[in-house]
Amino acid sequence: MNVGITATFTVVGLLALLLIGIPIAYVLGLTGIFGLFTATGGTNAWLSLTSGATMHLSSSSLLAIPLFMLMSAYITESGMGPKLLDFTDKWFSRLPGSLYNAALAACGAFSTLSGSSVATAGAIGGVVLPEFKRRGLNMRRGMGAVAAGGTLGVLIPPSTAFIVYGELTETSVARLFMAGVVPGILILAVFIVYTMVVSAAEERKTEPSEAAPDISWAARWAALRQIWSAIVLMIAVLGGIFIGLVTPTEAAALGALAAMLIGVYVLKGLSWMDVHRAAVRSIYSITMIGTILLGGLILGRAITMLGISQELVDLIQGTGQPGWMVIIWIMLLLLFLGMLMDGAAITVITVPLLYPVITSYGYDPVWFAVIFVVNMEIGLITPPVGMNLFIVKAISGEPMGEVIKGTLPYVLLMMIVLIMLIVFPQISLWLPNLLLPTYAS
Repeated sequence: MNVGITATFTVVGLLALLLIGIPIAYVLGLTGIFGLFTATGGTNAWLSLTSGATMHLSSSSLLAIPLFMLMSAYITESGMGPKLLDFTDKWFSRLPGSLYNAALAACGAFSTLSGSSVATAGAIGGVVLPEFKRRGLNMRRGMGAVAAGGTLGVLIPPSTAFIVYGELTETSVARLFMAGVVPGILILAVFIVYTMVVSAAEERKTEPSEAAPDISWAARWAALRQIWSAIVLMIAVLGGIFIGLVTPTEAAALGALAAMLIGVYVLKGLSWMDVHRAAVRSIYSITMIGTILLGGLILGRAITMLGISQELVDLIQGTGQPGWMVIIWIMLLLLFLGMLMDGAAITVITVPLLYPVITSYGYDPVWFAVIFVVNMEIGLITPPVGMNLFIVKAISGEPMGEVIKGTLPYVLLMMIVLIMLIVFPQISLWLPNLLLPTYAS
């Protein structure tokens, strides 16, 4: 069968299976197997499958994903979230919109411990959303802050999204982690400044429903001492990667062990039964992501063997469009897909196709990874399938419409930052070029 016709059947089959509601992992695997059998004539399909797609699953880089997820499970169960929120609430107490910004800052800090947006939104939202109600604060804005702050879990390292991207493109995961730090801080800072400005304007118009508590410096330092174990864990995991002492996989193993010991012996929020329960629960998440990744790797192998990537590169370059216009079209595509699909599925479907395109135009794959992940962040808070929207709705009990309205300002802010990251690549590349200059493009 002609390769172009086969590619068309593969894409059409993928869309058809998705539309009839078959789980995404099976859709990816089935269409990939069809493509492999067609590309090889059926004779070497099994060899192509085992020597290509499934061999990726034995990669040591991918081992970091279950280990970081295990670390996240232990951190979430240990009660670290409330301590981080108590710390940020006390230190932001004199600023406008103190509790909103405390929630955002706590989400940013928790992201460095979990690597998961859903875990971040759940852990911080479960504590702060009832407090918004108790204090009579703007619930819509509070839900938006938690949902948007939770998205930082896929950008601020450790990030499973960067690990998958690195495996699919053979890009340094350590370099990807470093590239996510400054953009993550920038997004968090933009969120906090926006919330302070809006809250200050609101406070000038209305009387506060409850007087702001006068927090002493002694109480602030006491709150800081309560999270010393979290600070140590952050430094141990990320610092080890950044200075080159450990690989991301080794850091994940170290983090999982340290998180368990901290939860059991320091925070005393974990019993050994909780340790077992958290490990079992993380296995469910790992299995789901692993199945999607396997299906995506099979499809990616088929795409490579069918030559679809090269045909796409030739097609786009044949249009004569400049590189910046191609990036705009890619961003629009990712924003659209983010409204309909899970970020992991989007990654394994699109990266094998888009990576050759962006490298053919001379763009840095690390920079592209950052703007790609920011798009995935936006997808987490855009309907109809934004996972953080459902997490916040479940915790707050508010109508989905109210949750969506609360997140809209943050979606716009993230789009503005996305444009900044596209126009000024050095925002993403400065830190990895500084710490790992030998890998610089």
